[in-house]
Amino acid sequence: MNFLQRLSDIKGLPTLPKIALRIREIIASDTGNASILARIIEQDPSIASNILKVANSTFYSTSGNKITSIKLAITRIGFNEIGHIAMAVSLIKNFSSKSNVLDYKYFWKHSLATGFLTSNIYESVDFSFANRHSLFLAGLFHDIGILVLDQFFHDEFERIIELALKEEISYLEAEKIIIPTENHAVLGSALLEFWNLDLAIISAIRYHHNPEKAPDSFRSIASAAYLAEYILCNSCLGSFEGQISNGNKKALQYLKLTPDNIDNYLRLAEYEVERSDLVLTLESQNSTFQLRAV
Repeated sequence: MNFLQRLSDIKGLPTLPKIALRIREIIASDTGNASILARIIEQDPSIASNILKVANSTFYSTSGNKITSIKLAITRIGFNEIGHIAMAVSLIKNFSSKSNVLDYKYFWKHSLATGFLTSNIYESVDFSFANRHSLFLAGLFHDIGILVLDQFFHDEFERIIELALKEEISYLEAEKIIIPTENHAVLGSALLEFWNLDLAIISAIRYHHNPEKAPDSFRSIASAAYLAEYILCNSCLGSFEGQISNGNKKALQYLKLTPDNIDNYLRLAEYEVERSDLVLTLESQNSTFQLRAV
């Protein structure tokens, strides 16, 4: 039985938390505002507490003026940014676990940084089909298939890691040998289909390592996710998968980015990694990582 069939037969597949779905709906809509978003976040004390800690950190606050409301946090940090952080905190609480192979904090740090960086690519590229929120989720979820492998196909996942270590090759190279067709990109996109996410996001996850194969209408979002991961993997900022050698020139050309754009994103990547580390440090102080399947 293949992986996709086995995945479809799993009765305990995790679903998106309700609060994450509501936050997503608000920040993706044309009618969402700070008051509505604040009310939703305030319904979860853990998420609200994290948002206030982030807003009052030296990363965002240089004046030393402490804020005590989510609405003021939105004013300080920004509507989309608060929505993204709140969604990320909710997801991390629900989609992490203890593992003898995968460092979940490191995994989510990379995923968060990719989400933030991908959403910032929106400023340089014409994404007439998608909003900035779709780009953030494409980056955040780009490697979620790795979690699927670790939590539901752990024996195969261990074989991939063992091969990578034994042969001194990257995770991606080892994965191609052990599971050449149903890799983490395929499994991740299948999970997002189960969650009924937008086709643009699903396609970005499915093709984030080979965006030139994505459908024409979704090639730019897949290329953006690829670019963000490429920058993070090859700038000493780290990734579970290791460095990406021989970058995909077609993806970079498709985005029509100049060398100056790339240099700007390299500098921005350091900022996004620092921001991701802040969010994860605060979250880990409030909860233990464990998968909550429904």
